[in-house]
Amino acid sequence: MLDWKLEIRKRLVGSNLKPEREAEILDELSNHMQDRYDDLRVQETTHEEAFRDVIRELDLTDLVSELQPSEDIAPQDLVPEGVPAKGQLLSDFLMDLRYAIRTMWKSPGFTAVAALALALGIGANTAVFTVVNTLLLNPLPVEKISTLAALNTTQKKKTAQLGDLQALSFLNLKDLRGRTRAFRSLAGHSSPMAVTMTYKAEPHRIFMELVTSNYFQALGLHPYLGRFFLPDEDIKPGAAAVAVLGYSAWQNRFGGVSDIVGRTIKLNDTAFTVVGIGPKDFKGLYAVFGPDLWVPSMMAEQVLPSSLQKALTDRTIPLFTGIGRLDTSFALPQAQAEMKIAAATLEDEHPDANQGQDIVVRPLIEAAYGPERQALMFGGAFLMAIVGLVLLIACSNVANLLLARATVRRQEIAVRIALGAGRRRLMRQLLTESILLGLLGGVFGFLFGYGGCQLLSSLRPAEYAQNLADLRIDPAVFGFTFAIALVTGLVFGIVPALRSSRTSVSEVLKEETRTAGRTRGRINMANALLAGQVSISLVLLVVAAMFLRSIQHEYTIDPGYQTKHLALFMLYPGQAGYDQTRTEQFYKQARDRVSSIRGIASFSWASNLPLWGRKETGVVIEGQEQRKKSEAISTVVKTIDLDYFATMGVPFVKGRDFTQDDRDRSAPVAIINDTMAAEYWPNQDPLGKRVQLPHGQNFLQIVGIVKTSNYQTLGEPPQACIFIPLRQNFSDGMILYVRTEQNPSTILASVQDEIHNIDPGLAVEDIRTGTKVIDQALWWSKMAVDLLAVFGLLALALASVGLYGIMAYSVNQRRREIGVRMALGAGQGNVWLLVLRQGMTLVLIGLAVGIALALLVGHALSRFLYGVSGNDLLSLGGASLVLLAVAFVACYLPARSASRVDPLVALRSA
Repeated sequence: MLDWKLEIRKRLVGSNLKPEREAEILDELSNHMQDRYDDLRVQETTHEEAFRDVIRELDLTDLVSELQPSEDIAPQDLVPEGVPAKGQLLSDFLMDLRYAIRTMWKSPGFTAVAALALALGIGANTAVFTVVNTLLLNPLPVEKISTLAALNTTQKKKTAQLGDLQALSFLNLKDLRGRTRAFRSLAGHSSPMAVTMTYKAEPHRIFMELVTSNYFQALGLHPYLGRFFLPDEDIKPGAAAVAVLGYSAWQNRFGGVSDIVGRTIKLNDTAFTVVGIGPKDFKGLYAVFGPDLWVPSMMAEQVLPSSLQKALTDRTIPLFTGIGRLDTSFALPQAQAEMKIAAATLEDEHPDANQGQDIVVRPLIEAAYGPERQALMFGGAFLMAIVGLVLLIACSNVANLLLARATVRRQEIAVRIALGAGRRRLMRQLLTESILLGLLGGVFGFLFGYGGCQLLSSLRPAEYAQNLADLRIDPAVFGFTFAIALVTGLVFGIVPALRSSRTSVSEVLKEETRTAGRTRGRINMANALLAGQVSISLVLLVVAAMFLRSIQHEYTIDPGYQTKHLALFMLYPGQAGYDQTRTEQFYKQARDRVSSIRGIASFSWASNLPLWGRKETGVVIEGQEQRKKSEAISTVVKTIDLDYFATMGVPFVKGRDFTQDDRDRSAPVAIINDTMAAEYWPNQDPLGKRVQLPHGQNFLQIVGIVKTSNYQTLGEPPQACIFIPLRQNFSDGMILYVRTEQNPSTILASVQDEIHNIDPGLAVEDIRTGTKVIDQALWWSKMAVDLLAVFGLLALALASVGLYGIMAYSVNQRRREIGVRMALGAGQGNVWLLVLRQGMTLVLIGLAVGIALALLVGHALSRFLYGVSGNDLLSLGGASLVLLAVAFVACYLPARSASRVDPLVALRSA
């Protein structure tokens, strides 16, 4: 028999073992190695080969290379052939990396499960970060965005809330461009507006922005193809019929043809020449929604609706948001001070148009979101916190797996320590393994995140999906995924590494002394992690349930009109070149043809879609004191045709509806809602009173009062509204409202055919049902709730898998105990209850902590919920029952396995 004590002393001289423990450790180590050596020698392996194979199979080659030899022993006598000598830090790292790869390769099941759990957590974080990075962190791919500012007007006596900001008129913007020193360049752009584009005889609805010629230059952009607008294209109205296409529109609407520059398209029946393609990632200056193309401001009359066609000459028409590039010698506060003086000057020079107005200067990054900025910021931060908790659960699961795996590897770790591996060295090796596992999870997590982003993109409303911001996978997303994978590897690996490095060599190498104390310690740590997983999972489920109930309550909001059997057709004959006479004939022809379609109960025309109401400021009430412009009355104004209220199901409070006699030659009339009646004629009868609209020439007599509806958002506070008749207020674009007797989808094609028969060149592709309008109004909320539900269920699944794993591991470790219990008379039911009680006790502890946390979180989120309190018992109870049911199944399966243990087999294998 080979004297392994002598072999170890001879070959491994220089070990840092303590003298008092050397004899005990060498006894156990030599016996362990002798058994394996004998097995190898039976296979007629040489002495040296057997020794190297023992070292290699125990994965001790990197440890052996670290031991310091004595002066009288050559390195080749100490280190088996093929084992590298101690090298530099890079060599040590490569050695650790090779060993980690070998370890993962030997345990493919463990590696797959751990990597999948991490991939799900990292993938969720990657997907949400991509959304946040696209919409919040880097929404505008422009040059030096910190030096760009947006200019808007507001009323001096009003608080500068985002919703109160208005555009500048073209003439005011022009004056500011000639007077500013703070901005080295000052451009302007309109908001996206719908136009009809005709290409190859096919009309399509697209979105357009009017911009000044220096718009792209001020932003520091360069065309993808062709050129941008020239300075002389911003001088003479109607003389520069050119357009710049957005990159997405070029790809999606024109197939990305290489010869697009120079081609002719028609916008609202006016021929335009495409002179360039915008940058690839640029979709305008609104972070969420952008136009398909841009045209010079001088073409306003050719592309704008009739109400805005005088925007270049009328100082009272707000149209442009100013975009200024700050001069290097000016800061934003100085620019604001300069604009305040400029606003006062404009008020003195043009008091009718600028009375009480001020100019607000904001960073462009802030202006990119509009009134939704705070909601987007909160939503992004909230979703990042949610997926962070999901990742924490995944890390906890993998930490539990590593703790369980450490027990399986206890002999290997003990031998490594016995051979002289220090605690720091051992921790470095174990952390290398966990970090490598984290990076592997990061690779698959990135793929999951990319797939999640594609799924989110596919769920965008089809009506304007091409105009919504595209989720960008840029270097920041790669860096985030890499960093989170690296940190994740450290987080879930540090605790198992610390515990494993404390392994007691003498206890582990003596098989008979493997007491339950060490195992129990590991299980206690795993139990604590699992209780935390259960708590976090419950919080996520409760939050998802509360927001789900909130969105359900939003769907039950009564908007004040019926939407169930409603169909809406957006028609703009003015954009097809119709004059007023031809447009009025079209409205009449369309009514006559639609009335003949079977299944239609009623129909009418209106100037805008439901929840897309347009406000006007400056309404004058006859007989009441003239208000200053800063205190002017603001109301929603809507142009409608006959039978509108019957079609929408809006009841009358008093008075009459519009009739055939309310024409352009008869007395001007209007209908108001009861909110306006109560606010401006309290304790009076408004019928017969008169009001004047901001841009109207005549006073309108009130002939009716209707119930207040929602005009701009669901569940909005009641606001005043004025309805005016189409026959007295011409509009070249209207929405056809059709109420059906059955499902409106059954008549959509018939109505389209009738419109097409009137004029095949009129675009009829933007069609919506009343239900779809409500869905679109709640789309952002629905998407957020769907994501919360997915992340909550993902957290529950990860926690359940972790619970099952630790229970199965506990049962395996207690097989001998269970065998003894059953041998002494315990029945299967007793064992089943024993294991189930252990698991469900852990679940109940986590549940109690989770309920307390959920109440705190619900209280913090209560102001974002509609119709649901922060301590909603239904959400709390439902989420708790779901978690308990899933946890019971996760505990039941190991308990059933334990109850079927054969006592004799368990005692023999223990």
